[in-house]
Amino acid sequence: MRRLFIWFVFLICSITTFSSYSQKLIQIRTAIQISSTISDGKYSLFQIAKIAKDNGIKAVVFTDKGFMRWEYGLWPLRCLIKKTVISNSIVQYKPQRYLKDIADLESQFPHMVFISGVDSSPFYYWRGSFISGDLTICNWHKQLIAIGLNKPSDYINLPVIGNPKALRDGIEIFKLWPFVTLSIGLLLFKRRIYSYKDIHGKELAPYSKGSRIKGSLIIVLSILFILNNWPPFKVKFDAYHGDLKSAPYQNFIDYVNRIGGLVFWTHPEAENISQRGKVKIETKKYPQELLYTKGYTGFTVFPAGYKEIGKPKGIWDTLLKEYCSGKRKRPVWAIGTLSFDQQGELSKRISAVSTVLLVNKLTKKEIIKSLKKGRMYTLKGEETLKFILDEFSVVDKKTNRKATLGETIVLENNLFVRIKGHFIENDSSSFEIKLIRDGRVIKRFKEKNFFDISYEDVLKKRENSYYRLEIRSQGLIVITNPIFVSFK
Repeated sequence: MRRLFIWFVFLICSITTFSSYSQKLIQIRTAIQISSTISDGKYSLFQIAKIAKDNGIKAVVFTDKGFMRWEYGLWPLRCLIKKTVISNSIVQYKPQRYLKDIADLESQFPHMVFISGVDSSPFYYWRGSFISGDLTICNWHKQLIAIGLNKPSDYINLPVIGNPKALRDGIEIFKLWPFVTLSIGLLLFKRRIYSYKDIHGKELAPYSKGSRIKGSLIIVLSILFILNNWPPFKVKFDAYHGDLKSAPYQNFIDYVNRIGGLVFWTHPEAENISQRGKVKIETKKYPQELLYTKGYTGFTVFPAGYKEIGKPKGIWDTLLKEYCSGKRKRPVWAIGTLSFDQQGELSKRISAVSTVLLVNKLTKKEIIKSLKKGRMYTLKGEETLKFILDEFSVVDKKTNRKATLGETIVLENNLFVRIKGHFIENDSSSFEIKLIRDGRVIKRFKEKNFFDISYEDVLKKRENSYYRLEIRSQGLIVITNPIFVSFK
């Protein structure tokens, strides 16, 4: 009975038309950031699709790990004397096979959309040493997800520290120095005690044993360093020069933008301290990275991005105000992700966090478009599957033009904010709704189920602005993406 009820609920959700927005927009429940057995996940791609279908999910964004490769080398021959750990990943599995497997799901689940993506750790660095017993890999869990990577080369060329070929940055002449010492070693090896030749110019003097020993040693060392330095490419960064701050992550963001993908910071407020064998693993929370990097599509407000970033007057509001003032070229959107690999049951995670997209129709192109344009809201809590935000829009009082999530409305007069929503069941529910403008809560509403609010707001300053919502009820928190306001 419970499964039949869930199916009924999501049938309604998936066909609900936003008549107040546009006759074309429908709501699509989406599960984002799930790893499969291709990398470090618990379920196969088919199993994930089946569980998502059983829970009424219409779109799934897979984000298996692109590269799972740690490497620690001893100076000065780091590329020869090293320990490498390689785990399952998209590149190990082969990207073309990964993409084909995801594409095949659409024939098995014809009324769903499956989108390929990748979960990446662009950078890590080493601290401490084996000798002192405090060897630590730092920032391994400082991650971004890239969505909409459709070609094998998109994965093969990911600019992450586990993929040194993608980090090449021209020839480094200095790495050729062992050829100089090799030449010196060869000269010493051929050195004789004195110079004496016969009438034909043939050397007759014996070789110098001391010079031969020195030459042999120099030749061996030179060959080792040639092998260590080959090929003699520069790399943009490696794991042995400490924390490089935002540079490796900005490099990753720029790459994803060039190939037409979307990139989101994930769990920026989560700290990860663990151990693997004798190696410590340490990643501290990184909400400030959202301020230091540019050009990314958004961040995960749930499950670990709300307390410092998504709250009113938090980092997200700072970013949105930077966009309104022209300091950023694009807005930053909030999504909810599952961050699911091995922990717990997938069906429970799906029912606890989801992102609802507003699309014209259920296609891969429309899903990507809505993610790119911020046409979505995200939910967290036990009651996420039962709530529907029927409308959130800004309406020009004079012209009656309106805009919804992720859109911009050009005003001629004062405005109304329209907010409508309900639980599919539980008529006794109550809601606390915060209307946020430019980071400040300008109005709080206490409402019962099936709320319908029309709030008139007067903007004294005719400058770019935005509105967003935070909705709370028992077992539920909803965060919407903003609606932007500008003036003629």
